[in-house]
Amino acid sequence: MKAKGLIVIASLVPLLAYGQFSRVGTSAAQFLKFPADPRTGSLGGAACGTDNEVSSLFWNPAGVASLRGLSATFSRADIFADISYNFAGITLPIGDRGTLGLSAFYLDSGEMEQTTIDQPDGTGAVFTAKSYSFGLSYARYVTEWPMAGLTVKYVREDIWHESAQALAFDIGSVLETGLVGLRLGIAITNFGTEMQMSGEDIKFDYSSDQITLERGAELTTSEWPLPLTFRLGVALDLVGGTNDIIASNIFRVTTLADFNEPNDTDPRGNFGVEIAWQNLLFGRAGYYYNYDAAQFAYGLGLQVGISDFVVKFDYAFVDYQVLSSVHQYGITLSF
Repeated sequence: MKAKGLIVIASLVPLLAYGQFSRVGTSAAQFLKFPADPRTGSLGGAACGTDNEVSSLFWNPAGVASLRGLSATFSRADIFADISYNFAGITLPIGDRGTLGLSAFYLDSGEMEQTTIDQPDGTGAVFTAKSYSFGLSYARYVTEWPMAGLTVKYVREDIWHESAQALAFDIGSVLETGLVGLRLGIAITNFGTEMQMSGEDIKFDYSSDQITLERGAELTTSEWPLPLTFRLGVALDLVGGTNDIIASNIFRVTTLADFNEPNDTDPRGNFGVEIAWQNLLFGRAGYYYNYDAAQFAYGLGLQVGISDFVVKFDYAFVDYQVLSSVHQYGITLSF
């Protein structure tokens, strides 16, 4: 009996250790993990090693240093449970001094019906949950090849009459190696203060035999960190692009891979491939490794020059398995 007891205890130790040290569900502002743009969404979330894209404001601010003109992007995704989110960004080169950028991320849960213990079928009232992020970015070439960038952003989450806010920083670098189209990226995102919910709905009346308080008691809420994430990315032009060995003016084939380690879950991988034809049509495919729901992704892009500016349309389809599929659309203008 003693031997059997020891075996049972020994078998439970790994489970107890996992429960004790699991990081899942230990951060706020989870919306900061959603793919901001359809190009990256269709590439399996691999974006840290790319540049020349306005969406780098979200993934790795250093990447916007290579943009040569005024550029703006907007994207929208309708995801599961009637939740939608939008991303917008604009960049402005300031000569040899670098590039400035502004970005905004907005998630809306849609209306939800209020329920209580006494009225589990609903009270008739509705409420919403919304999340925001506003960022100011600066990026520039440090020397001829490496780029560096910094974003300062304000993060806020609202649910009914409660809210929480934080100040955060993103910092990153992209290195154009000059070797067969290889680019390397590294970034730390969402490094900032903690978030704590406060508002009118956590205040309540309290009475006892000794004291009566009208709205004088308040529920205690905990502070939670932002989803701090370390990213390491690689982008390689196999054909065309910046690859001088296998050069092509018609096709470009680029492979991308990211390693990212958030502070609230296990390490993850992002893999994608993009095929471009005459810089006009784009086909993309990606894979999300070690994600709870997202797995395979696909996408298309169309880029057209009109007068003095270029307009690009992007679409992404991401399979979230049991949470259904997600469609994301985006448009980018470059002057």
